[in-house]
Amino acid sequence: MCLGRKSMGVLGLFMAVLFLCACNPVSAEKKKEEAKTKVENPQQVEQKLVKVSTLDSVEANKEFQKNVQVMQLQRQRVIQLQNQLKQTQTKELKMSLQKEIEVAMKKLNEDNKKMIETYGFSLNRNYVLVVEKAHVYMAVSDEENKKIVAEHKQSKKKK
Repeated sequence: MCLGRKSMGVLGLFMAVLFLCACNPVSAEKKKEEAKTKVENPQQVEQKLVKVSTLDSVEANKEFQKNVQVMQLQRQRVIQLQNQLKQTQTKELKMSLQKEIEVAMKKLNEDNKKMIETYGFSLNRNYVLVVEKAHVYMAVSDEENKKIVAEHKQSKKKK
């Protein structure tokens, strides 16, 4: 029952989620704003969460997070280029920026399609990452590990 690299990754992810939840409580002001929005927009439909993908390992989660980050950076780049295009005065620079935007948009759309096929994830939607399973480990010495393993085996025999 030694702590492995994968286990530490899951534990790290679990702790990060707990930290984010603890550090990001919903304030009373935010609740008031949400209630105000519902009153102002009565046609707003209450939404439910639907599972679109399962990440079976720490590595799969890291890959997913990396891919989402790449997509967000690509989208930011397109927005920057579009803002530059609006402020540009010369025709040559406008044409150059327009071509760059087209190339960036094509890549972004291709990558978004891959994300939809792979994870059911699209930049056009909002998502919530839910940790459904986590393992909690503690650091122990070899002697403590042997004692805990022996106790675990005894408790299994009794059942």
